[in-house]
Amino acid sequence: MNTKIKNFILFLLFIIVASILYQLGKQTNNLKNKYYKEKKEALNCPYILKGEQYRKYKNTEEFTEIVGKPEIIENPKVIKMNEVFNFFEFDKQLYKLPNDKGWSERKFDVDEDGKEERIISANIAMNHTPHIALILKNNQIIFKMEGPNVWIEKSYQGKGFFLQRTIDWNTGEREILRYIPKDGGFLPIWKQKLCRVYFE
Repeated sequence: MNTKIKNFILFLLFIIVASILYQLGKQTNNLKNKYYKEKKEALNCPYILKGEQYRKYKNTEEFTEIVGKPEIIENPKVIKMNEVFNFFEFDKQLYKLPNDKGWSERKFDVDEDGKEERIISANIAMNHTPHIALILKNNQIIFKMEGPNVWIEKSYQGKGFFLQRTIDWNTGEREILRYIPKDGGFLPIWKQKLCRVYFE
């Protein structure tokens, strides 16, 4: 085989390989763009779903929700609290019924010290309960959040906790925040949006 034929075959092989690599590069780039677009899509509340025959169920307690992607919190700050818990002052502001004291208590470890902290949920009005979420350690408030439907949930790993709260009652928008213990306080590391599904 002479040199011209060898050079021609090598040239053809080079063209074929270059073409294949170019096509693979385009596909990879398309996948990146697709992922980027999907990642940037906003979840709007309420989430509307076609299904007019189910509209009558939209205001029942047995609603369904759509959950957005977790988002890392940029530049989070450690929340540190150390306030004396005055039960009598706390109790004065609560909304009570004859058979309900207006607050409840659970216990689990949130700061990885091997001891359970007191988790208090309390109501200051009749609707959208509970309104106050507290974590108490040695009768000191080490975390507090107020708002509609605010609730502290145990982490299955026993490291920190999840805070759930309603952002907008009318649209059914809720949020979950993940807190971990850090430097004697709690650091929010990610959040996740939830929307109630409405049928139309």
